[in-house]
Amino acid sequence: MMPAPLLGSTGGTALWYLTRATGVVGLVLLTGTVVIGVVASVGWTRDRWPRFLSQHVHRNLSLLCLGFVAVHVATTVGDGYVPIDVADAFVPFRSPYRPLWVGLGALALDLLLAVLVTSALRHRIGYANWRFVHWLAYACWPIAVLHGLGTGSDASLGPVLAVDAACTAVVLAAVAWRLATGRTFGTAQRLAAAILAVVVVVAIGAFAALGPLSPGWSHRAGTSSALLARIAAKNTGVPVVPAPSTTVATSTPVAPVTTSGQVPATPFTVGVTGSQTTTSLGGGRVRITLALHLGDPTAPPLTIVLEGAAAPGGGVSLADGSVDLGPDHGTVASLHGDTVVAVLAGDAPIELVVTLRVDQGTGALSGTVTGTRYGTGP
Repeated sequence: MMPAPLLGSTGGTALWYLTRATGVVGLVLLTGTVVIGVVASVGWTRDRWPRFLSQHVHRNLSLLCLGFVAVHVATTVGDGYVPIDVADAFVPFRSPYRPLWVGLGALALDLLLAVLVTSALRHRIGYANWRFVHWLAYACWPIAVLHGLGTGSDASLGPVLAVDAACTAVVLAAVAWRLATGRTFGTAQRLAAAILAVVVVVAIGAFAALGPLSPGWSHRAGTSSALLARIAAKNTGVPVVPAPSTTVATSTPVAPVTTSGQVPATPFTVGVTGSQTTTSLGGGRVRITLALHLGDPTAPPLTIVLEGAAAPGGGVSLADGSVDLGPDHGTVASLHGDTVVAVLAGDAPIELVVTLRVDQGTGALSGTVTGTRYGTGP
């Protein structure tokens, strides 16, 4: 058989829910941090709320926000549902998954860390430098909102939209209050800041309406076709494991293939035989090509291409993949152990579940392929 048990695992449903929940809570806490910061900056006090209390609450709320963001990052990386690693959380715009929107999250985290670090070093770096960096908190908030809308899988849900709207309203009111006090600002500066705040809020609303709330956002956001197919295949009830998963062993020559023949009528289960080859793409990445022939002599050849990081033992951690069955083309939905799940596109999409084993002596492949109408399951 192909190497088994094979590398690759999933963090499970709990991590995925925790990732989403901590993201929403992190935004709420960041909103609270901004609002309490405004309360402290305008010098608002009451008998039961002295000024020092605003400063302590602001600091502690900032630390709590950072704690939730840390859990958000850790669970996102640990879950493995999408290909995001630790570096992607700190280095903006390098993630292979929705690079712009994940990158905004990394940028918001970097800004938040800069504010917290300079606050801790306030007496060493001087008040002017601290104050300049501290203003970044105002930029951190809209960037975090855009990150949540562009990346979050729950962005279009009613409760999440309600939280986003409430946070936006509260921050806008706090900024208006801060500008109305007039402290440290001239009239022209306050007017410019007010216009900027309104423009930012309108831009966020327009983006939400035209982006995450409109059809086809997953494609436009930068989600790979392989991941979209994997999510779709998972919704059909086929037991698949989110990438990265591993498999496919060493290389053997690939036999020439042709494109003649007809795709069998679904549902079908037939035997397959074939060969494989491994091509180095550089940078630790490989492409594994499976050239397979169905046992039905009237069927066209089946070609599966898997790409990703080279895994120990000669396998691949799936990053992207494609499948061709005669004239039909599609994407690899998942790769787990000796099983490949793929979806053929077309007027009547077909889901393929290919189970393979390798002859250790010759390197030849054999196994079965099951085809069902997409959405009905095998």
